[in-house]
Amino acid sequence: MEQLQETSADEPVLSATTVFASLAELRDAPGYSPKAIAERLTNSLGSDAAAPLLGVSVEVLDRWTSGQEAPDADGRLQLADLDALIGHLHSAFTPAQAMDWMCSPNVQLGSRPIDVYRIRGSAPVIGAIRAHVQEAFG
Repeated sequence: MEQLQETSADEPVLSATTVFASLAELRDAPGYSPKAIAERLTNSLGSDAAAPLLGVSVEVLDRWTSGQEAPDADGRLQLADLDALIGHLHSAFTPAQAMDWMCSPNVQLGSRPIDVYRIRGSAPVIGAIRAHVQEAFG
């Protein structure tokens, strides 16, 4: 089993209880509700682009965004996954750069990031964004 790194004296120590108690409250936090995430994604991408990335119809996304319907567990995970990807894209690129990067072949991923996201989710794409940033600023 992999060993966890020791924390230095300068790093605050967090107990698992503290972290998970905070996560329990996060589910009801206004910025993290499915409605808030759906609104954020719709504002960033537009319904026509966000819905297919989430694997739902525009009508379903509109109901999530308006709060008329709540997504099931899989829908909530899809919202969180796409929200994480968009957050990383916004932190690393301008909107035009993000579109070019997502739609261009990526050697590290072996395909276009948009295609990797559709098949494997955000984790490998976020890793490639981080590598890109490290190369650019490292």
